[in-house]
Amino acid sequence: MGNELRVQIFIFGLVLFSILEFFISYRKRDLPRIQRWPHNFIMIFIGSLAAKLIFPLGMGAISTYTKSIGLGLFNFFEIPFIIEILLSIFILDFAVYLQHLIFHKVHFLWRFHRVHHSDIDLDTTSALRFHPIEIIISLIYKCIWILAFGFSLESILIFEIILNFMAMFNHSNIYIPARLEKVLRIFIVTPQMHIIHHSVEQYESDTNYGFNFSFWDRALKTYSKKFTSSGMIGNKRFRTSKEHNILEILKQPFSS
Repeated sequence: MGNELRVQIFIFGLVLFSILEFFISYRKRDLPRIQRWPHNFIMIFIGSLAAKLIFPLGMGAISTYTKSIGLGLFNFFEIPFIIEILLSIFILDFAVYLQHLIFHKVHFLWRFHRVHHSDIDLDTTSALRFHPIEIIISLIYKCIWILAFGFSLESILIFEIILNFMAMFNHSNIYIPARLEKVLRIFIVTPQMHIIHHSVEQYESDTNYGFNFSFWDRALKTYSKKFTSSGMIGNKRFRTSKEHNILEILKQPFSS
């Protein structure tokens, strides 16, 4: 039931934001959708399949295991269910922020994360464009946090639903009026905030690492308010349409 709900909300978000992009787009595209969308969809399919083959039971199995043997910080205390959910979302969101930072700073990991950043247009499907090896490493990383804290199945499911939905939202090419956007980004990461992270300039792409809450970047001094460069996004190397087919995308981490 949990996975079905996650898939349903994922599809709802994907369709909703893709439709909104048609009517209230924020930026003009460099490539037609037909040259990007199929390959981004194939990427998420391959990544999900790889994760399923390597971790057939997923993070839920780790959560169940920690609960059964009393492992993890949350299993040492009696915590009200709602408080546990809120704390789990808060901690996991910080974990994802930290993971994102690490993938930028460690060269080996950056080679895989670069696949996500090489998309020269940013829209809802960009949230699907992660190399399968990065997805597997990310899954292992989250499992370590689950072992450490003993997050419940419900907490993990709710967080993953929020994370997937918010990733599609803040990658979407949706125009949000400036006054509304200014208020929203006090609490959450907006498309106008996150797009700066996809700048071709490293001093800008090394900012705005958050996916859900915007305050991590402010608190840890990685926040950028607006572009100070040309506003070009993607990677300076991978600019042509032929470099954005599925085979070339999968090969990117192994190129010099």
